[in-house]
Amino acid sequence: MRYSRREFGLLLSSGLALPSYAGGLQRTRRSRRIPVAVESWSVRELLGQEPEKTLAEIAKMGYEGIELAHYYNWEKLTADRVRKALDASGLKCCSSHINLKVIEDDELPRTLDYHRTIGNSVLIIASLPPQKTVAGWIDLAKRVEERAAKLAEHGFRLGYHNHPGDFRPVEGQIPWEIFFKNTSSRVLHQIDVGNMLKEHWDPRPYIRMFAGRTQSIHVKDRDANYEPVVVGEGTLPWRDILDLCETVGGTEWYIIEYESKDLPPMEAIRRCLSGFRRILQTRQAASA
Repeated sequence: MRYSRREFGLLLSSGLALPSYAGGLQRTRRSRRIPVAVESWSVRELLGQEPEKTLAEIAKMGYEGIELAHYYNWEKLTADRVRKALDASGLKCCSSHINLKVIEDDELPRTLDYHRTIGNSVLIIASLPPQKTVAGWIDLAKRVEERAAKLAEHGFRLGYHNHPGDFRPVEGQIPWEIFFKNTSSRVLHQIDVGNMLKEHWDPRPYIRMFAGRTQSIHVKDRDANYEPVVVGEGTLPWRDILDLCETVGGTEWYIIEYESKDLPPMEAIRRCLSGFRRILQTRQAASA
């Protein structure tokens, strides 16, 4: 495997020795099945109105899990009700998007109680305030690292999810790289393949750079003009992306998300799952 100068430098600066990385790649280069979840933002209004019915329909489509987002429209739902709805549907809460403030000291006990009840142990910071300097990003990374260490004491893992602004250079450096270079492997790397800049959209270098940390990816698709489309109808290099997830990424979940209002929510996630299954089947046939 070849590395760009930036990737090579990042591997060295992160303390990840190249020989051990190569050995790990060989050890993990095997076929393994990664379950598929849906991001609740895709069905946010429905989920808040009729959680039991919505989760049941999602499970019938063939999804195995769901990632909850910001408690969007869930504020009125108790953790007990959410857990019962999940159990009845057979879905697992694979992770949850949160704001950084809910894992600060004053809010932490309530957040942990909620997620213990619903059976979730992975918390993903949905976004962070943009920083105008490299030093600002480093300070923010240290703050998140401290939170991750605290959560680990309680059996939880913490990660960060990207938006386009994470790839707009600051003082000549990419914020996404600054952030993860200044956090340990305990901070998970959730790459959203549809939330990257049009000019800097390729997720593959980052899955390689932060080997073993990409616990999940947000599965979206884009057409040639970088407009959102149903998964499988776009131009993203899915075979390469999935190969990396299954070998060096350490990926535990594929999480489908559809944000456009072009389709009704349930139809959209049904079509996205069908499209993603075709991608998986084609990839499997090609490697047989």
